Amino acid sequence: MAVLVTDGDQRATLAVVRSLGRAGIRVVVGHSAAQSLAGSSRYCARRVCYPSPWERPHEFQQFLQHEMHSGDYRVLLPMTDVTTLLTAPLRAQLPASVCLPMGEEASLRRAQDKAEVVQIAERLGIAVPASFDRPPEESLEAFAARLPYPVVIKPRFSRMLRNDGWISGSVRYAQTAEELQRSYAEVAAQGVAPLVQEKIEGEGRGVFLLVWSQQLQAAFCHRRLLEKPPWGGASVLRESLPLDESLVEQSFALLRAIGWNGPAMVEYKQDRRDGKLKLMEINARFWGSLQLAIDAGLDFPLLLYRLALGERVAAQFHYRPWVRSRWRLGELDYLLAVFRHQEQVRRLAPAEASRWRALGHFLKPGTPNTRSEVLRWDDPAPGWFELKLYLRDLLRRPARALPAAKPKVLATGGSSR
Repeated sequence: MAVLVTDGDQRATLAVVRSLGRAGIRVVVGHSAAQSLAGSSRYCARRVCYPSPWERPHEFQQFLQHEMHSGDYRVLLPMTDVTTLLTAPLRAQLPASVCLPMGEEASLRRAQDKAEVVQIAERLGIAVPASFDRPPEESLEAFAARLPYPVVIKPRFSRMLRNDGWISGSVRYAQTAEELQRSYAEVAAQGVAPLVQEKIEGEGRGVFLLVWSQQLQAAFCHRRLLEKPPWGGASVLRESLPLDESLVEQSFALLRAIGWNGPAMVEYKQDRRDGKLKLMEINARFWGSLQLAIDAGLDFPLLLYRLALGERVAAQFHYRPWVRSRWRLGELDYLLAVFRHQEQVRRLAPAEASRWRALGHFLKPGTPNTRSEVLRWDDPAPGWFELKLYLRDLLRRPARALPAAKPKVLATGGSSR
């Protein structure tokens, strides 16, 4: 009996495949293309190609239902916001023998609603960035005029499925009232008023949690040392921290209030002004830096698999602090962004994101506690697969500007990629 893991192009999926495969568990990797990062791992038992969840979401759901009724699987693990949102409504239609180890659809929606998460956090006494509400009767011009800048404009939902396709909302930054009005109007055009908050400068922190049957089964703390792009995004260098019991407890209380079951990351930033950790968002799924926790000794995928099969497993909170995980091609992207996009870096990035510091970070050899996230000598194929795709993409980049900070709408029609 196998595990089907979706989104073979994700580094977190690769971490799951390596974790479960090393434990002797048969892992099938699904993706919308025949080849993928995780599918190239030696620990992948089989690959399946499904309709693109971005371009053909309903066909993707039909594929999952059919595949799960084949009798080959015990566990289904969706790995991204899109596949998680598409899989959650299928729970009642899956065979009783297949476990979907994640929260119910209603709790998933609450976790992904940034405005509701902020409201719940405030009721629990969790520090959040100052948020600015716009009453229905207030004009956008008047609203923009009274805000203290800079501010962040966040879509309430990072992903929304509409009849004509997915809307992918991105975070915007505004330094002036004019920028706020423009960005606010663009995000609101998606149909939901955005969340406007003060911009917090400081180090990113994350708490990884595994909740099962309302019990906390595992917890892990880390900090983000470098992100790409430099003004905020995916972490490319991160480090495990000693367990912060107070932070873990408040993060668990937040997930409990939402009714979440399964893996999740609660993300914070440490405000440089007062040193307080302030809540950013919840990722109600496995997170991008999953490999760091595994390298530090806390194997979340294996623990989740055992719980999904009904095993009685002791809670796990012990791991090695100060372990680092570096995504080398992500670090190269960080370096290139610092050199190529100085205007954005000056406006939006932390002061330490200078060209020479970025170059020093990239050239600095890792410590004995540093592990490469993707390239592993016992499983080299994913590293070479990623490098091939990266070089191919790099050749196309000079003619391409930074992605526009506008909502992306993908039509549901078209061919699978």
